[in-house]
Amino acid sequence: MVDLKKYTLDVDLKQGVVPISKAASSLAALIKRSRANHQPIIVTQKGYPTGVILDVELFTALRQLADLHLQEEESAAEEPRAE
Repeated sequence: MVDLKKYTLDVDLKQGVVPISKAASSLAALIKRSRANHQPIIVTQKGYPTGVILDVELFTALRQLADLHLQEEESAAEEPRAE
């Protein structure tokens, strides 16, 4: 599993929020920045957040955590209840 300690899910509000028009024209640079800073970048459309650019390593780790959480919930639901 990926070491999540090097990542922060906090968004840099100065450079970590970009309009979709800028994201479209500078996608490669934004992906590089997200990987280098280990931070997500919020993409907005008409001033509202609509997407997130994240490092694929972080995405994979978040996906694994989500899957683990779902498995734990499923096993807890399958456990017989004490009466």
